[in-house]
Amino acid sequence: MSHRVLDEEMSEASSSREELHKTAKTDWQEVLLVPLGFVAFVVICGLDKVFLYRVHKIMADYTAVLMGIYWPPMLQAMCAVVSLGYVWRQRLVTKDPSYSLAWFSPWSEKASSQGAVPQLWIALFALWDMVNAVLAAPPSPFIPMVLQQPLNNMLVLWTALIAFFYLNTRFKQVHYAGICLILCSCLVGVLVELQGPAPKICAGLDTGQETLSNPALPVPDATRWLVGNASDECASGLPQYKDSKGQILHIPLGTLVFMYGLYIVAVIPAAFVNCYKQKKLKQVNLDVMWSFFWTGMWQVVWGVLLYPLDWVPWPTPTGHNEATPSHTTQDLKDSWTCFMGTNPKPSITTCDSEPAYLWFAAYLLLNVFFNLLFLWLIKRLSGTWAAIGSILCGNLGGFFSQYELFVGKSAAALTLEQWMALVLSSIAMWVYNIEDETDINGISVYGKNERGDHRYDSHGPLGLQPDPDEYASENEPTAQDHTVL
Repeated sequence: MSHRVLDEEMSEASSSREELHKTAKTDWQEVLLVPLGFVAFVVICGLDKVFLYRVHKIMADYTAVLMGIYWPPMLQAMCAVVSLGYVWRQRLVTKDPSYSLAWFSPWSEKASSQGAVPQLWIALFALWDMVNAVLAAPPSPFIPMVLQQPLNNMLVLWTALIAFFYLNTRFKQVHYAGICLILCSCLVGVLVELQGPAPKICAGLDTGQETLSNPALPVPDATRWLVGNASDECASGLPQYKDSKGQILHIPLGTLVFMYGLYIVAVIPAAFVNCYKQKKLKQVNLDVMWSFFWTGMWQVVWGVLLYPLDWVPWPTPTGHNEATPSHTTQDLKDSWTCFMGTNPKPSITTCDSEPAYLWFAAYLLLNVFFNLLFLWLIKRLSGTWAAIGSILCGNLGGFFSQYELFVGKSAAALTLEQWMALVLSSIAMWVYNIEDETDINGISVYGKNERGDHRYDSHGPLGLQPDPDEYASENEPTAQDHTVL
Protein backbone atom coordinates (compact mmCIF):
# COMPACT_ATOMS: atom_id res chain seq x y z
CA MET A 1 0.00 0.00 0.00
CA SER A 2 2.81 2.37 0.93
CA HIS A 3 4.57 1.55 -2.33
CA ARG A 4 1.45 2.46 -4.27
CA VAL A 5 1.10 5.78 -2.42
CA LEU A 6 4.77 6.48 -3.05
CA ASP A 7 4.35 5.67 -6.75
CA GLU A 8 1.34 7.98 -6.94
CA GLU A 9 3.26 10.79 -5.23
CA MET A 10 6.21 10.31 -7.57
CA SER A 11 3.86 10.29 -10.55
CA GLU A 12 2.24 13.51 -9.34
CA ALA A 13 5.63 15.11 -8.77
CA SER A 14 6.71 14.07 -12.27
CA SER A 15 3.53 15.50 -13.74
CA SER A 16 4.08 18.74 -11.81
CA ARG A 17 7.63 19.00 -13.14
CA GLU A 18 6.40 18.41 -16.69
CA GLU A 19 3.68 21.02 -16.24
CA LEU A 20 6.18 23.48 -14.76
CA HIS A 21 8.57 22.83 -17.65
CA LYS A 22 5.74 23.31 -20.14
CA THR A 23 4.70 26.56 -18.43
CA ALA A 24 8.28 27.83 -18.40
CA LYS A 25 8.62 26.98 -22.08
CA THR A 26 5.37 28.82 -22.82
CA ASP A 27 6.58 31.86 -20.85
CA TRP A 28 9.81 31.96 -22.87
CA GLN A 29 7.84 31.63 -26.07
CA GLU A 30 5.60 34.51 -24.99
CA VAL A 31 8.63 36.64 -24.12
CA LEU A 32 10.25 36.04 -27.51
CA LEU A 33 7.06 36.13 -29.57
CA VAL A 34 6.60 39.91 -29.77
CA PRO A 35 10.28 40.77 -30.53
CA LEU A 36 10.55 38.07 -33.20
CA GLY A 37 7.19 39.02 -34.67
CA PHE A 38 8.22 42.67 -34.72
CA VAL A 39 11.55 41.97 -36.46
CA ALA A 40 9.72 39.95 -39.13
CA PHE A 41 7.17 42.77 -39.45
CA VAL A 42 9.88 45.43 -39.98
CA VAL A 43 11.80 43.51 -42.64
CA ILE A 44 8.68 42.42 -44.54
CA CYS A 45 7.13 45.89 -44.33
CA GLY A 46 10.33 47.61 -45.50
CA LEU A 47 10.56 45.47 -48.65
CA ASP A 48 6.79 45.69 -49.15
CA LYS A 49 6.95 49.48 -49.36
CA VAL A 50 9.80 49.65 -51.87
CA PHE A 51 8.26 47.06 -54.20
CA LEU A 52 4.94 48.93 -54.25
CA TYR A 53 6.79 52.20 -54.89
CA ARG A 54 8.52 50.53 -57.85
CA VAL A 55 5.18 49.38 -59.28
CA HIS A 56 3.69 52.87 -58.76
CA LYS A 57 6.53 54.35 -60.81
CA ILE A 58 5.93 51.90 -63.66
CA MET A 59 2.13 52.35 -63.59
CA ALA A 60 2.12 56.04 -62.66
CA ASP A 61 -0.94 56.70 -64.86
CA TYR A 62 -2.92 53.75 -63.51
CA THR A 63 -2.31 53.77 -59.75
CA ALA A 64 -6.02 54.15 -58.88
CA VAL A 65 -6.92 51.08 -60.95
CA LEU A 66 -3.96 49.21 -59.47
CA MET A 67 -5.00 49.79 -55.84
CA GLY A 68 -8.77 49.74 -56.35
CA ILE A 69 -9.25 46.86 -58.80
CA TYR A 70 -6.07 44.74 -58.90
CA TRP A 71 -4.82 44.85 -55.34
CA PRO A 72 -7.90 43.61 -53.35
CA PRO A 73 -8.72 40.37 -55.27
CA MET A 74 -5.09 39.44 -55.88
CA LEU A 75 -4.23 39.99 -52.23
CA GLN A 76 -7.31 38.04 -51.16
CA ALA A 77 -6.31 35.07 -53.32
CA MET A 78 -3.00 34.85 -51.45
CA CYS A 79 -4.79 35.44 -48.15
CA ALA A 80 -7.12 32.50 -48.84
CA VAL A 81 -4.14 30.17 -49.32
CA VAL A 82 -2.55 31.34 -46.04
CA SER A 83 -5.90 30.98 -44.22
CA LEU A 84 -6.35 27.41 -45.48
CA GLY A 85 -2.92 26.56 -44.11
CA TYR A 86 -3.87 28.13 -40.77
CA VAL A 87 -7.13 26.17 -40.49
CA TRP A 88 -5.41 22.91 -41.43
CA ARG A 89 -2.68 23.48 -38.81
CA GLN A 90 -5.21 24.38 -36.08
CA ARG A 91 -7.23 21.26 -36.80
CA LEU A 92 -4.08 19.15 -36.72
CA VAL A 93 -2.78 20.62 -33.46
CA THR A 94 -6.03 21.12 -31.48
CA LYS A 95 -7.95 18.11 -32.88
CA ASP A 96 -10.94 20.47 -32.96
CA PRO A 97 -13.35 19.43 -35.78
CA SER A 98 -14.83 22.93 -35.89
CA TYR A 99 -11.66 24.00 -37.73
CA SER A 100 -13.09 23.13 -41.12
CA LEU A 101 -14.50 25.02 -44.07
CA ALA A 102 -17.13 26.32 -41.62
CA TRP A 103 -14.35 28.48 -40.15
CA PHE A 104 -14.56 30.62 -43.32
CA SER A 105 -18.23 31.42 -42.69
CA PRO A 106 -19.01 35.11 -42.09
CA TRP A 107 -20.93 33.91 -39.01
CA SER A 108 -18.25 31.56 -37.71
CA GLU A 109 -18.33 30.94 -33.96
CA LYS A 110 -14.52 30.84 -34.12
CA ALA A 111 -14.43 34.52 -35.07
CA SER A 112 -13.89 35.55 -31.43
CA SER A 113 -13.99 34.31 -27.86
CA GLN A 114 -17.53 35.71 -27.65
CA GLY A 115 -18.71 33.94 -30.79
CA ALA A 116 -19.71 35.32 -34.18
CA VAL A 117 -19.11 39.02 -34.71
CA PRO A 118 -21.06 41.55 -36.79
CA GLN A 119 -19.76 41.70 -40.34
CA LEU A 120 -20.21 45.47 -40.18
CA TRP A 121 -17.11 45.63 -37.96
CA ILE A 122 -15.02 43.91 -40.58
CA ALA A 123 -16.58 45.95 -43.39
CA LEU A 124 -15.44 49.12 -41.59
CA PHE A 125 -11.92 47.65 -41.17
CA ALA A 126 -11.75 47.24 -44.93
CA LEU A 127 -13.49 50.51 -45.86
CA TRP A 128 -11.00 52.77 -44.09
CA ASP A 129 -8.07 50.70 -45.33
CA MET A 130 -9.33 51.08 -48.90
CA VAL A 131 -9.95 54.83 -48.53
CA ASN A 132 -6.35 55.18 -47.36
CA ALA A 133 -5.01 53.06 -50.25
CA VAL A 134 -7.11 54.78 -52.95
CA LEU A 135 -6.32 58.32 -51.75
CA ALA A 136 -2.60 57.60 -51.34
CA ALA A 137 -2.24 55.96 -54.77
CA PRO A 138 -2.36 59.05 -57.08
CA PRO A 139 0.26 61.09 -55.17
CA SER A 140 2.63 58.16 -54.48
CA PRO A 141 4.57 58.36 -57.79
CA PHE A 142 5.22 62.09 -57.25
CA ILE A 143 6.85 61.71 -53.83
CA PRO A 144 10.32 60.14 -53.46
CA MET A 145 10.36 57.03 -51.32
CA VAL A 146 12.65 58.66 -48.78
CA LEU A 147 10.14 61.52 -48.28
CA GLN A 148 7.10 59.25 -48.11
CA GLN A 149 8.31 57.91 -44.78
CA PRO A 150 8.51 61.29 -42.94
CA LEU A 151 5.01 62.08 -44.24
CA ASN A 152 3.75 58.64 -43.19
CA ASN A 153 5.15 59.30 -39.72
CA MET A 154 2.33 61.81 -39.20
CA LEU A 155 0.16 58.70 -38.80
CA VAL A 156 1.52 58.46 -35.25
CA LEU A 157 0.26 61.92 -34.29
CA TRP A 158 -3.22 61.30 -35.67
CA THR A 159 -3.45 57.79 -34.17
CA ALA A 160 -2.41 59.04 -30.71
CA LEU A 161 -4.92 61.91 -30.89
CA ILE A 162 -7.79 59.62 -31.88
CA ALA A 163 -6.79 56.99 -29.29
CA PHE A 164 -6.84 59.64 -26.55
CA PHE A 165 -10.50 60.53 -27.15
CA TYR A 166 -11.89 57.35 -28.70
CA LEU A 167 -10.11 54.68 -26.59
CA ASN A 168 -9.39 56.70 -23.44
CA THR A 169 -5.70 55.92 -23.85
CA ARG A 170 -3.39 58.01 -21.71
CA PHE A 171 0.17 58.86 -22.68
CA LYS A 172 3.14 59.84 -20.53
CA GLN A 173 5.90 62.35 -21.13
CA VAL A 174 8.11 59.82 -22.90
CA HIS A 175 5.30 59.15 -25.38
CA TYR A 176 4.88 62.83 -26.16
CA ALA A 177 8.66 63.17 -26.46
CA GLY A 178 8.71 60.26 -28.91
CA ILE A 179 5.94 61.80 -31.00
CA CYS A 180 7.74 65.17 -31.03
CA LEU A 181 10.93 63.46 -32.23
CA ILE A 182 8.94 61.85 -35.03
CA LEU A 183 7.57 65.23 -36.14
CA CYS A 184 11.09 66.66 -36.00
CA SER A 185 12.29 63.86 -38.26
CA CYS A 186 9.54 64.85 -40.73
CA LEU A 187 10.82 68.42 -40.79
CA VAL A 188 14.46 67.39 -41.14
CA GLY A 189 13.67 65.10 -44.06
CA VAL A 190 11.46 67.59 -45.90
CA LEU A 191 13.23 70.91 -45.26
CA VAL A 192 16.47 69.77 -46.89
CA GLU A 193 14.53 69.04 -50.06
CA LEU A 194 12.79 72.42 -49.95
CA GLN A 195 16.05 74.24 -49.38
CA GLY A 196 17.92 72.65 -52.29
CA PRO A 197 21.53 73.48 -53.29
CA ALA A 198 22.96 77.00 -53.00
CA PRO A 199 21.75 79.24 -55.90
CA LYS A 200 25.30 80.02 -57.06
CA ILE A 201 26.01 76.27 -57.46
CA CYS A 202 22.97 75.86 -59.69
CA ALA A 203 23.91 79.01 -61.64
CA GLY A 204 27.40 77.61 -62.19
CA LEU A 205 26.02 74.28 -63.43
CA ASP A 206 23.64 76.08 -65.80
CA THR A 207 26.55 78.08 -67.22
CA GLY A 208 28.61 74.92 -67.57
CA GLN A 209 25.79 73.14 -69.37
CA GLU A 210 25.32 76.07 -71.74
CA THR A 211 29.04 76.13 -72.51
CA LEU A 212 29.26 72.39 -73.08
CA SER A 213 26.30 72.51 -75.43
CA ASN A 214 28.75 73.80 -78.08
CA PRO A 215 29.47 70.67 -80.19
CA ALA A 216 32.81 72.15 -81.32
CA LEU A 217 34.29 71.69 -77.86
CA PRO A 218 36.30 68.45 -77.51
CA VAL A 219 34.38 67.19 -74.46
CA PRO A 220 33.39 63.53 -73.94
CA ASP A 221 29.68 62.79 -74.18
CA ALA A 222 29.79 61.28 -70.70
CA THR A 223 30.92 64.61 -69.28
CA ARG A 224 28.19 66.50 -71.13
CA TRP A 225 25.61 64.08 -69.75
CA LEU A 226 27.00 64.32 -66.21
CA VAL A 227 26.88 68.15 -66.15
CA GLY A 228 23.46 68.22 -67.82
CA ASN A 229 22.01 65.71 -65.37
CA ALA A 230 23.43 67.60 -62.38
CA SER A 231 21.98 70.85 -63.73
CA ASP A 232 18.55 69.28 -64.14
CA GLU A 233 18.55 68.04 -60.56
CA CYS A 234 19.84 71.33 -59.15
CA ALA A 235 16.61 72.95 -58.05
CA SER A 236 15.14 74.29 -54.83
CA GLY A 237 11.69 73.47 -53.61
CA LEU A 238 10.02 70.06 -53.77
CA PRO A 239 12.21 67.37 -55.39
CA GLN A 240 11.80 66.89 -59.13
CA TYR A 241 9.95 63.89 -60.47
CA LYS A 242 11.89 60.89 -61.75
CA ASP A 243 10.05 58.30 -63.81
CA SER A 244 10.70 54.55 -63.75
CA LYS A 245 13.47 55.00 -66.35
CA GLY A 246 15.28 57.59 -64.23
CA GLN A 247 14.33 60.52 -66.47
CA ILE A 248 13.46 63.85 -64.88
CA LEU A 249 10.09 65.35 -65.81
CA HIS A 250 9.02 68.91 -65.01
CA ILE A 251 5.95 68.94 -62.76
CA PRO A 252 4.27 72.28 -61.92
CA LEU A 253 4.78 73.35 -58.32
CA GLY A 254 1.02 73.61 -57.75
CA THR A 255 0.57 69.99 -58.78
CA LEU A 256 3.33 68.84 -56.43
CA VAL A 257 1.90 70.82 -53.51
CA PHE A 258 -1.56 69.34 -54.11
CA MET A 259 -0.16 65.81 -54.27
CA TYR A 260 1.84 66.22 -51.07
CA GLY A 261 -1.29 67.58 -49.37
CA LEU A 262 -3.42 64.68 -50.62
CA TYR A 263 -0.84 62.20 -49.37
CA ILE A 264 -0.97 63.76 -45.89
CA VAL A 265 -4.81 63.69 -45.85
CA ALA A 266 -4.77 60.00 -46.85
CA VAL A 267 -3.04 59.22 -43.54
CA ILE A 268 -6.09 60.21 -41.42
CA PRO A 269 -8.34 57.23 -42.38
CA ALA A 270 -5.44 54.89 -41.57
CA ALA A 271 -5.08 56.51 -38.13
CA PHE A 272 -8.77 56.04 -37.32
CA VAL A 273 -8.88 52.42 -38.45
CA ASN A 274 -5.81 51.61 -36.32
CA CYS A 275 -7.76 52.68 -33.23
CA TYR A 276 -10.95 51.00 -34.37
CA LYS A 277 -9.09 47.73 -34.97
CA GLN A 278 -7.51 47.96 -31.52
CA LYS A 279 -10.91 48.30 -29.88
CA LYS A 280 -12.58 45.44 -31.73
CA LEU A 281 -9.60 43.05 -31.65
CA LYS A 282 -9.29 43.41 -27.87
CA GLN A 283 -12.98 43.83 -27.06
CA VAL A 284 -14.02 40.26 -27.82
CA ASN A 285 -10.58 38.66 -28.41
CA LEU A 286 -11.22 38.73 -32.14
CA ASP A 287 -9.37 36.05 -34.12
CA VAL A 288 -6.64 37.78 -36.13
CA MET A 289 -6.60 35.32 -39.03
CA TRP A 290 -10.39 35.21 -39.43
CA SER A 291 -10.70 39.01 -39.33
CA PHE A 292 -7.82 39.30 -41.81
CA PHE A 293 -9.54 36.91 -44.22
CA TRP A 294 -12.87 38.74 -44.12
CA THR A 295 -11.26 42.17 -44.26
CA GLY A 296 -9.76 41.04 -47.57
CA MET A 297 -13.18 39.92 -48.82
CA TRP A 298 -14.67 43.30 -48.00
CA GLN A 299 -11.75 45.10 -49.64
CA VAL A 300 -12.71 43.47 -52.92
CA VAL A 301 -16.23 44.89 -52.55
CA TRP A 302 -15.05 48.35 -51.53
CA GLY A 303 -12.48 48.38 -54.34
CA VAL A 304 -15.28 48.01 -56.90
CA LEU A 305 -17.56 50.51 -55.17
CA LEU A 306 -14.78 53.10 -54.89
CA TYR A 307 -13.69 52.65 -58.49
CA PRO A 308 -15.53 55.85 -59.60
CA LEU A 309 -12.73 57.77 -57.87
CA ASP A 310 -10.64 56.69 -60.84
CA TRP A 311 -12.73 59.06 -62.97
CA VAL A 312 -11.53 62.09 -61.01
CA PRO A 313 -9.08 64.02 -63.21
CA TRP A 314 -6.14 63.45 -60.88
CA PRO A 315 -2.86 65.02 -62.02
CA THR A 316 -0.47 62.46 -63.51
CA PRO A 317 3.21 62.88 -64.43
CA THR A 318 2.22 63.21 -68.08
CA GLY A 319 -0.82 65.48 -67.63
CA HIS A 320 -4.00 64.41 -65.89
CA ASN A 321 -6.12 61.31 -65.49
CA GLU A 322 -8.27 60.91 -68.60
CA ALA A 323 -10.36 57.95 -67.40
CA THR A 324 -14.11 58.44 -67.81
CA PRO A 325 -17.18 56.23 -67.24
CA SER A 326 -17.69 55.87 -71.01
CA HIS A 327 -14.13 54.58 -71.48
CA THR A 328 -14.05 52.24 -68.49
CA THR A 329 -13.60 49.08 -70.55
CA GLN A 330 -10.77 50.58 -72.59
CA ASP A 331 -9.14 52.06 -69.49
CA LEU A 332 -9.14 48.65 -67.82
CA LYS A 333 -7.63 47.10 -70.93
CA ASP A 334 -4.94 49.79 -71.07
CA SER A 335 -4.10 49.37 -67.41
CA TRP A 336 -3.75 45.60 -67.90
CA THR A 337 -1.51 46.16 -70.93
CA CYS A 338 0.67 48.43 -68.79
CA PHE A 339 0.60 45.93 -65.93
CA MET A 340 1.97 43.25 -68.27
CA GLY A 341 4.88 45.47 -69.38
CA THR A 342 3.75 47.18 -72.61
CA ASN A 343 2.95 50.85 -73.22
CA PRO A 344 -0.77 50.97 -74.11
CA LYS A 345 -0.46 54.24 -76.08
CA PRO A 346 2.29 56.63 -77.24
CA SER A 347 1.71 59.13 -74.41
CA ILE A 348 2.52 56.45 -71.80
CA THR A 349 6.22 55.61 -71.80
CA THR A 350 6.99 53.98 -68.43
CA CYS A 351 5.15 50.66 -68.67
CA ASP A 352 7.81 48.94 -70.79
CA SER A 353 10.66 49.83 -68.40
CA GLU A 354 10.06 46.49 -66.65
CA PRO A 355 7.05 44.18 -66.12
CA ALA A 356 5.03 45.54 -63.23
CA TYR A 357 3.31 42.21 -62.56
CA LEU A 358 6.53 40.58 -61.33
CA TRP A 359 7.20 43.25 -58.72
CA PHE A 360 3.52 43.41 -57.80
CA ALA A 361 3.50 39.65 -57.15
CA ALA A 362 6.48 40.06 -54.81
CA TYR A 363 4.69 42.97 -53.12
CA LEU A 364 1.47 40.95 -52.65
CA LEU A 365 3.28 38.03 -51.07
CA LEU A 366 4.94 40.35 -48.56
CA ASN A 367 1.78 42.40 -48.09
CA VAL A 368 -0.18 39.36 -46.87
CA PHE A 369 2.22 38.77 -44.01
CA PHE A 370 2.71 42.49 -43.35
CA ASN A 371 -1.03 43.06 -42.84
CA LEU A 372 -1.36 39.91 -40.77
CA LEU A 373 1.52 40.88 -38.47
CA PHE A 374 0.20 44.45 -38.26
CA LEU A 375 -3.17 43.20 -36.97
CA TRP A 376 -1.39 40.90 -34.54
CA LEU A 377 0.74 43.76 -33.14
CA ILE A 378 -2.34 45.96 -32.71
CA LYS A 379 -4.05 43.19 -30.76
CA ARG A 380 -0.99 42.37 -28.65
CA LEU A 381 -0.01 46.00 -28.03
CA SER A 382 -2.01 48.92 -29.47
CA GLY A 383 -2.82 50.81 -32.66
CA THR A 384 -0.54 53.69 -31.67
CA TRP A 385 2.32 51.32 -30.89
CA ALA A 386 1.89 49.57 -34.25
CA ALA A 387 1.98 52.98 -35.98
CA ILE A 388 5.17 53.81 -34.08
CA GLY A 389 6.62 50.43 -35.04
CA SER A 390 5.89 51.13 -38.69
CA ILE A 391 8.49 53.91 -38.52
CA LEU A 392 11.28 51.35 -38.59
CA CYS A 393 9.60 49.78 -41.63
CA GLY A 394 9.83 53.07 -43.44
CA ASN A 395 13.41 53.58 -42.31
CA LEU A 396 14.36 50.24 -43.79
CA GLY A 397 12.36 51.12 -46.92
CA GLY A 398 14.27 54.40 -47.18
CA PHE A 399 17.54 52.50 -46.96
CA PHE A 400 16.43 50.07 -49.69
CA SER A 401 15.30 52.99 -51.90
CA GLN A 402 18.96 53.84 -52.58
CA TYR A 403 19.47 50.72 -54.67
CA GLU A 404 18.24 49.98 -58.19
CA LEU A 405 17.93 46.32 -57.18
CA PHE A 406 14.88 47.25 -55.11
CA VAL A 407 13.33 50.37 -56.72
CA GLY A 408 14.73 50.43 -60.26
CA LYS A 409 16.06 53.50 -62.08
CA SER A 410 14.36 55.94 -59.71
CA ALA A 411 16.81 54.97 -56.92
CA ALA A 412 18.61 57.88 -55.25
CA ALA A 413 21.24 58.02 -52.52
CA LEU A 414 20.18 59.41 -49.14
CA THR A 415 21.51 62.80 -48.16
CA LEU A 416 23.07 63.41 -44.73
CA GLU A 417 19.89 65.21 -43.65
CA GLN A 418 17.73 62.28 -44.75
CA TRP A 419 19.94 59.90 -42.80
CA MET A 420 19.44 62.16 -39.76
CA ALA A 421 15.66 62.04 -40.29
CA LEU A 422 15.78 58.25 -40.21
CA VAL A 423 18.02 58.28 -37.13
CA LEU A 424 15.68 60.68 -35.31
CA SER A 425 12.61 58.55 -36.01
CA SER A 426 14.46 55.42 -34.82
CA ILE A 427 15.41 57.17 -31.57
CA ALA A 428 11.76 58.17 -31.24
CA MET A 429 10.84 54.48 -31.30
CA TRP A 430 13.28 53.84 -28.45
CA VAL A 431 12.02 56.78 -26.37
CA TYR A 432 8.36 55.88 -26.89
CA ASN A 433 8.88 52.36 -25.53
CA ILE A 434 10.38 53.42 -22.20
CA GLU A 435 6.90 53.19 -20.65
CA ASP A 436 3.59 51.49 -21.53
CA GLU A 437 0.50 53.24 -22.76
CA THR A 438 -2.28 53.10 -20.14
CA ASP A 439 -6.00 53.65 -19.79
CA ILE A 440 -7.31 56.49 -17.61
CA ASN A 441 -6.96 54.25 -14.56
CA GLY A 442 -3.23 53.86 -15.16
CA ILE A 443 -3.49 50.21 -16.28
CA SER A 444 -1.42 49.14 -19.30
CA VAL A 445 -3.37 48.67 -22.52
CA TYR A 446 -0.83 46.13 -23.79
CA GLY A 447 -1.59 42.41 -23.85
CA LYS A 448 -4.86 40.57 -24.42
CA ASN A 449 -7.43 38.66 -22.38
CA GLU A 450 -8.66 35.28 -23.57
CA ARG A 451 -12.33 36.18 -23.17
CA GLY A 452 -11.98 39.82 -24.20
CA ASP A 453 -11.16 43.19 -22.65
CA HIS A 454 -13.89 44.65 -20.47
CA ARG A 455 -12.62 48.21 -20.99
CA TYR A 456 -13.70 48.10 -24.62
CA ASP A 457 -17.10 46.46 -24.04
CA SER A 458 -20.16 48.45 -25.03
CA HIS A 459 -21.93 47.49 -21.77
CA GLY A 460 -18.85 47.82 -19.56
CA PRO A 461 -17.25 50.79 -17.80
CA LEU A 462 -15.09 51.71 -20.82
CA GLY A 463 -12.19 52.33 -18.46
CA LEU A 464 -14.05 54.88 -16.35
CA GLN A 465 -13.96 52.76 -13.17
CA PRO A 466 -12.04 49.67 -12.10
CA ASP A 467 -14.15 46.56 -12.59
CA PRO A 468 -14.27 43.77 -9.97
CA ASP A 469 -13.64 41.08 -12.60
CA GLU A 470 -10.41 42.84 -13.64
CA TYR A 471 -11.62 43.64 -17.12
CA ALA A 472 -12.55 40.06 -17.98
CA SER A 473 -15.66 39.63 -20.10
CA GLU A 474 -17.19 36.36 -18.91
CA ASN A 475 -20.46 38.06 -17.97
CA GLU A 476 -20.64 40.28 -21.01
CA PRO A 477 -23.09 39.80 -23.90
CA THR A 478 -22.09 37.91 -27.03
CA ALA A 479 -20.08 39.71 -29.70
CA GLN A 480 -23.23 40.30 -31.73
CA ASP A 481 -24.70 42.34 -28.86
CA HIS A 482 -21.96 44.96 -28.91
CA THR A 483 -22.37 48.28 -30.66
CA VAL A 484 -20.68 48.90 -34.02
CA LEU A 485 -18.40 51.72 -32.88
